[in-house]
Amino acid sequence: MALSCIPKSVLSSASCVENPAGVSNFMFVVPFDEDHISAMAADDTQNQYTITPAGSAATALKGYRIDFKAQTGQVTCEDNGTGKGWSGSVTGRVEMGEDLMAFTSRILHNSDKNLYFVPTGKKVDGKSEFIVIGNENGEAEIQVTFDSGAARTDDHGSTFTVNCPYMLYPVTKWIGTIEQEDAQ
Repeated sequence: MALSCIPKSVLSSASCVENPAGVSNFMFVVPFDEDHISAMAADDTQNQYTITPAGSAATALKGYRIDFKAQTGQVTCEDNGTGKGWSGSVTGRVEMGEDLMAFTSRILHNSDKNLYFVPTGKKVDGKSEFIVIGNENGEAEIQVTFDSGAARTDDHGSTFTVNCPYMLYPVTKWIGTIEQEDAQ
């Protein structure tokens, strides 16, 4: 029997640390190409990806950061049916930086291979924990809508939704470091 076919007990006392809901207020977009990722594989023993940054001396992935309004980010996953994996998505609302989001949306909408990393706010062995939307084929698509709001005090901005139709786990994580690619 393969390791992935042996279930593990799920115990509520398995961890004594806090486990609040929600995610951080930003995400990273990492292009799924040879300039950013040299190898990627799903771990067969835990719900994590093993991702190797491009470049022989690289210790961190490089990605583009998208800040979104606090408490608007959410990651959800749905079952695709027995033996068919899960579909995953992340949503958020960009209220500040609407013009930059419009520009970035066009680029992301017209590219076909990216991974989306949403930090949970937790640290594991000194590295950040991220929920990943995407898979080993780079299958994830972004959709963006814009709303100006009617009154001056209305919520406004761009709402993004990233969808990946097939993932191996209902929540897939990566532990590591991501540096902002275009940081000055």
